[in-house]
Amino acid sequence: MPLPPPRTTVTGAPVRRRPRPRVVTGTLALVAAAALLGGCGVRLESPPPTPPVPDAVEEVRQDGAVDAATIARTVAEVTGAEGEVADVLERVAVQARTHADALGGVWQAWPDGAPEGVTTAPVRTDPPVADPAPQDVLDLLTAGAADARAASLASPDDAVAAVLASVSISRSHAAADLAGALGEDLAPAAGAELSPDALLARGTDGPTLLVLDQARHAFETVAARSTGTSREAAARRAAHLQLLVDTALADGAPDRRPGVYDLPDATDDLSAEQSAAVDAESRLLTHWVFSITLTGPEERESLLAAAEFAAGQVRAWGGTLEDLPGLG
Repeated sequence: MPLPPPRTTVTGAPVRRRPRPRVVTGTLALVAAAALLGGCGVRLESPPPTPPVPDAVEEVRQDGAVDAATIARTVAEVTGAEGEVADVLERVAVQARTHADALGGVWQAWPDGAPEGVTTAPVRTDPPVADPAPQDVLDLLTAGAADARAASLASPDDAVAAVLASVSISRSHAAADLAGALGEDLAPAAGAELSPDALLARGTDGPTLLVLDQARHAFETVAARSTGTSREAAARRAAHLQLLVDTALADGAPDRRPGVYDLPDATDDLSAEQSAAVDAESRLLTHWVFSITLTGPEERESLLAAAEFAAGQVRAWGGTLEDLPGLG
């Protein structure tokens, strides 16, 4: 039997049944529960945030930055310093700020205030004593140099290790300068020349050979143009650098040495011989600090010692160290 045609309205359009409404029971239940909880004064919230837990690299970096910030703040609160002491303190403050920036600054979770219900330990960069004196700055520099050196040798990260090595050298010389201004005798870290075995452990390559040979040429020239103790010091340094050059060549380092090296001219403060020696030692200092980023912790001690030795030689020949020796 055929089905009857659909009913039509007066306009002739088919009439269709309206769909039955669907009840979303899950959603309604949540809405009802929220209403009940809200009426009882209970709110659905996530737990309060927690600050990230620093890893070993961050701990080393943060400690170095805190030390730098503490030194800078202590210097800022020293009053009554005059003459050479005031000049040294001014340089120390600039260096400390540079060190803090190079290390990424002091990190503080929620510096504008922690969220409600969250407690964080404050980061202290206050001076060690009220009304600090220059001697307190000297104590911070001496301890800070040793701490940065130890942290450099132990850092899990090579880049952080290189920055801390530079910071250690800077603080060591700043401490010696401040001690001298205060009438005390304090020598900076002396370091040691890189041995052939340490060079092989570091690895020989073309750039290293060039740096060594350029420095060798500079000191041979200085020795030929100098007399007395300056000649003796330059000749000794040239002989040691020649030993390292020979070691690198025997180890197969690519030999791309030019026939002639340019030497710097005299300046208002340095003779031509002093300029050549300072330039050579500065290049060595930069190369040894850079080399720390390429080696493991077991090779760092000899490279850091070589950087310390070069830094001392820069000053011995009349030069000055940058705020971050070897890094600029």
